[in-house]
Amino acid sequence: MAEPEELAESIERQRAGRWLLVVVLVAAVAWALIACRYLERLAPLTGDEPYYVMTVISLLEDFDLDEANQYAERAWLRFYPPWPLPADWRGWPAFPWELPPHPAQAARPGLYSKHGLGLTVLIALPWAVAGRVGAMATVGACGILLLVQLFWLAREVGASPRLAALLALGLGLVMPIGPYALLLFPEVPAALCFVYAVRRASERANRWWQWLLAGGAIGFLPWLHQRFLISAALLGAVILGRAVAARAGRGWGADWPGALWGVLPALVGGLGILGFDLWLYGKPYQNPADHAGFAGPLGTLNGAFGLLLDAQWGLLIAAPVFLVALATLHWWAARQPQRFWLTVGVVAPYFGLVAAYRVWWGEWGPPARYLVPVAGFAVAPLACWLATARPWQWLIAGLAWSWGALLSVVGYLDPQRFYHHPDGVNKLYRTLDSWLGTQLAERLVPFQPYAAAPAEERLRVALLTVIALLALVALAGPPAWQRVRILTDEKA
Repeated sequence: MAEPEELAESIERQRAGRWLLVVVLVAAVAWALIACRYLERLAPLTGDEPYYVMTVISLLEDFDLDEANQYAERAWLRFYPPWPLPADWRGWPAFPWELPPHPAQAARPGLYSKHGLGLTVLIALPWAVAGRVGAMATVGACGILLLVQLFWLAREVGASPRLAALLALGLGLVMPIGPYALLLFPEVPAALCFVYAVRRASERANRWWQWLLAGGAIGFLPWLHQRFLISAALLGAVILGRAVAARAGRGWGADWPGALWGVLPALVGGLGILGFDLWLYGKPYQNPADHAGFAGPLGTLNGAFGLLLDAQWGLLIAAPVFLVALATLHWWAARQPQRFWLTVGVVAPYFGLVAAYRVWWGEWGPPARYLVPVAGFAVAPLACWLATARPWQWLIAGLAWSWGALLSVVGYLDPQRFYHHPDGVNKLYRTLDSWLGTQLAERLVPFQPYAAAPAEERLRVALLTVIALLALVALAGPPAWQRVRILTDEKA
């Protein structure tokens, strides 16, 4: 006969499994419906998306990365609409019929894409089988797996299965993550790799296959994009440190041979990207000119605030609930200090790197593109706080989330609204203004240099945001764990 503790644990696992199934089904249905809208309105592929497909075509047909003959043959026309456009055309009203390449500033002859190979490898076979639909389904599957990881990340800080499901869906289906789960960008696969690797690297004990997957995720990150290289190296160093400590008998719950399963694929991926760079660029790193290079200190400071507050691409402008997540980070730090500081160690250098990009806003794509890979970590502080929050605190979080959800719905109704020209005008807010008769879009402050507001205006909105953050920290209160009960016996 089962012990009461074992029986309770079994019941809790079943409840968690049911809620996790809800997460998977709701996400799959929602993204399938949205995908139909994407295929109609976001046609043909624009931004960086066609360049990944051009590399796919080169790999599938020539088994090489030199795309010179693909551009000479105008291979992009294979996934373009016919000319003249059909009478019922509802895609982009204007797009380049002559696709200019995005060439790597390479040291070897030929035409090579500056974009990472990781996404190309992921979508190559699905593209060969089902074209754009197959490629979108692959990225969408990564999105569903990301939501599964967000569910477990919330559960591991004490959220009930119901709260974990609510947070996973609430953050995963709206901006900034939701729109990218159906686009051919590396952001969502990278987010999946980051969350899984941090979870496993900070877990007291893992099975060999969990170490293997974590190491594989770390090794794959720089192949998705080389801006992930520093954070991936830090994660690899953590796993290596745990393996060495375990070998010396001081392991933090890690067994020596098991931890090695994580070290090896991370090392192979890291050394592999260095070797690839030597082959392509003649040096062990990507040419900074591939991505317009880096700004100086003032440009980096502007980029850091712009990533959060820019009128068109700012994370907090698109999803204010992330301000609540920032205000409750100390709850997560108190609950899981090791995982919290590991996450800070991973996110901080990445944020600094993209803030230093001359093109930190990511150009032609939905808002907060470069923050999508790390946005999922907001689940943890929100779960810590909301697990014991009072009704008025839930109201604050709910209002902040609802505004971002409303903007996301505006975009999903017409996905072209997610895309902004660098003119300082946010199409999502402008649409709301047309519906409500307001002038919200005019009050937003552009940070990107093509339409930047005066420095005094940018400084003022930054100071107001800091004040709002401090006010939310005070409202969140200290993490009073003496009153916390893990909600394992709450009715789901």
